[in-house]
Amino acid sequence: MKIVSFVMTAIVVLGASVPAYAGSVHQDYTGIKTAMAGDAPFVQSTFDMIQPEKTEVFSIEAYDIGESTAKIKWSGDKIYLGYNIYQFNPITHGFEEYATTNTTNITVGGLLDDSTYKFMVTSAVGEETLGVVSFQTKSLKPRIKVAKTSADGIELTFKNTYDASKLVVYRSDNDNDFEKIAVVDNATSFVDKDVKTNVVYTYKVKMLSAHNARFSNTAEAEIPKEMGLPNVSGATKTYAYYTAVTAKGSPQYALLNSNECYTDEKTGIRMIGNYYCVALGSFYGSTIGTRYRITFSTGKSIKVILCDQKSDRHTDSNHQYAVRNCDIMEFYVEKGKIPSNVRGNYGNLEQFSGDIVKIERYSL
Repeated sequence: MKIVSFVMTAIVVLGASVPAYAGSVHQDYTGIKTAMAGDAPFVQSTFDMIQPEKTEVFSIEAYDIGESTAKIKWSGDKIYLGYNIYQFNPITHGFEEYATTNTTNITVGGLLDDSTYKFMVTSAVGEETLGVVSFQTKSLKPRIKVAKTSADGIELTFKNTYDASKLVVYRSDNDNDFEKIAVVDNATSFVDKDVKTNVVYTYKVKMLSAHNARFSNTAEAEIPKEMGLPNVSGATKTYAYYTAVTAKGSPQYALLNSNECYTDEKTGIRMIGNYYCVALGSFYGSTIGTRYRITFSTGKSIKVILCDQKSDRHTDSNHQYAVRNCDIMEFYVEKGKIPSNVRGNYGNLEQFSGDIVKIERYSL
């Protein structure tokens, strides 16, 4: 980013006079003293004195420069009632009016990426040129997002790319070095089918075009491991008060009372990020903090995090569900915030309704 600042200098010349004799004098607008009264002879000697140079400073800079926007701010010793902003036109080789403001900053938009711009600030009254700044916008940076993970692979989507550009897809697994896995032409998505379950993959793309090649952000994904289901529907989703966990030294207490854990105001369920806090049977794992994706017969799915484990004494022989209510999953909630239509079963809420048809476990 190139920033140009202007310093404006003004030399002030003042008239000064030295009287030879005392007397009543009058100071006029030229700085010359003249005798007004008195009997004594009056001799007036006047000369110009150049005062020390006074510097008036004005600075202007561009900042927060992006691909299509930038901010400009300026400051100086003088305060003006308003400012005119002009943009340089490289075709006409002249400045054209862009905006008027009474503040000392402005956001300019609609810019092209990877391009040089020049803006001039003048006073709104008198059109006194105060300063000029030039800068270059950033090159377009592609963006990558994980759209879907399934047994068929990990689907990636791309945005912020040039038309007819090539994208080189890179992948890393479990923090290993990135390797090139594909080159796609003018595409908005890509499916990585060569993946394994419970391996965390990190992706990024590099856009190749006539402009500067730039890497995207990174995105993580993994194919979770599908777990077995018991011979019950799991349509009933019970709940327990999270405050019932009182052993302060336990991982359960630490998770449910951590700074990251909060109560979802719509459901009353404790959450970490977008994961609901639940208890499962030991068949599905006993490590507190393990994450899962649970899919219902309605086609909807939710993400959950293990905050407690159902007692083996209360579950079936495979420890997949609680025998009393035939529930596979139990939410941990805050008392007093449970919706009235739950009535003992969170399956009564539309987003949790239906049988449990799939449980997948992440390695994270």
